[in-house]
Amino acid sequence: MSHFDPELKDVLERRSEGVHVVADLAERAIRRDAQLRRRRAAAVGVAAAFVLAVGVPVGWAALGPTPDRTVPVAPSTTRPTDLPTPSVPVMPPTSTSPTPTSTPTLTADGSPAPANLRPATGDPTAATDIPYLAGGVIHDGTKEHPLGSSVSRDYLATLPGGRWLVQRAKTGDYQVLQPLDLPTMQLGSGKATVAADGQLIVIERLGTLRVYDGSGTWVRTLPASACDCAVSGSGGSSPGFEAVGVIDGVVYANRGFRGDAVAWDILDNDVRPVKHRLALVDAATGTALVAPDPNKPSTRTCHDLVDLASDRTRWRLCGPLLFRSFSADGQYLLATGEIDGLDDSQLNPDRSFTYGGLVVVRTSDASVVLEGRGDVATGVGSPVSYRMGADGTITVQVGSTGGTRSLQRCTLDGSCEVVGRARPRDQVDIPEGDDPYVISAD
Repeated sequence: MSHFDPELKDVLERRSEGVHVVADLAERAIRRDAQLRRRRAAAVGVAAAFVLAVGVPVGWAALGPTPDRTVPVAPSTTRPTDLPTPSVPVMPPTSTSPTPTSTPTLTADGSPAPANLRPATGDPTAATDIPYLAGGVIHDGTKEHPLGSSVSRDYLATLPGGRWLVQRAKTGDYQVLQPLDLPTMQLGSGKATVAADGQLIVIERLGTLRVYDGSGTWVRTLPASACDCAVSGSGGSSPGFEAVGVIDGVVYANRGFRGDAVAWDILDNDVRPVKHRLALVDAATGTALVAPDPNKPSTRTCHDLVDLASDRTRWRLCGPLLFRSFSADGQYLLATGEIDGLDDSQLNPDRSFTYGGLVVVRTSDASVVLEGRGDVATGVGSPVSYRMGADGTITVQVGSTGGTRSLQRCTLDGSCEVVGRARPRDQVDIPEGDDPYVISAD
């Protein structure tokens, strides 16, 4: 702690005197300041991670924002008034220069992976630290939280303070379920994106982004009209923003059908351009997976792994993969190879998929380390959903040729144990029918 830290704490305490404080803003600000000094001393020059808290409505001026501030501080949970609509800076034309030769370019050609998933059968023999929803009950380690049939089997996310983000079955509206019989917070419908620490929730509806804190309290809105993201031939329509992820209080969102994105700082309400179209962002490593530009049709699908701070491309991987998530520590990417609409050149000669429903790629070198696919001979279906924790195990919902699903915990060598028994799907004759297990999305 520097000699300035006690003075900062004293200023914040005087400014917030008489105001109900849910979190110790001074201690958080001091920790933030110390983190920033360490990052600057290491010449990283990027934002330090900071847990967004439920803050106080006064005292932000005492922090004295500086021109080089890159670390967002916790926003107030009171509703801001008269907020100007941030404008999106106009991006210069995308460069058509070739990929630098220093960028490793690799091809996922369907070669056998070092390990193949071997799902288990029978009764449950293991547990998982990844929360999941099944039969109207949230399973969180050894704890169970009954919810009833009013909760949709489409979405679950863990929030701080014993809260959960779920959906209503009939309306699709998101709800924050509170502990201690506190009232449920209603967030409306759309597409939800939750920060890795659960401190921010983004609800995207019709291109407009509404941000809530981890308790379900509204913080800010970025309207679709601020996108200015119509493309040539669209008739002037501007579809708005598409949320991708959240890192340190900054929401990353693609600009409609364009090939670029924005980074929206929730504290400052500042929007800066990002020259790539993003598929995923990872808070643990500060990296992003860059998606193919939709305005440049190609029979070959390629993704780049980019450092968000330096914009340096670590590698480019080309192959028929649709990436779904990073592992909790950012060391792996999880993807599916079962994708509708692939060009024939990305299929096997018999028009079967080159890869199965689960493909694990190591982010350090873009190597495929594990693959899982169905096996008609054994009745095992392909993996349909999954999440990888920081312990290196993958919680996988595995299908069967009979239409049931089981939940399993698997290691990178392919061995699995049953976590949840085989359950039937809703409306098994419909491909989009609900799966019985919903794995937590955060």
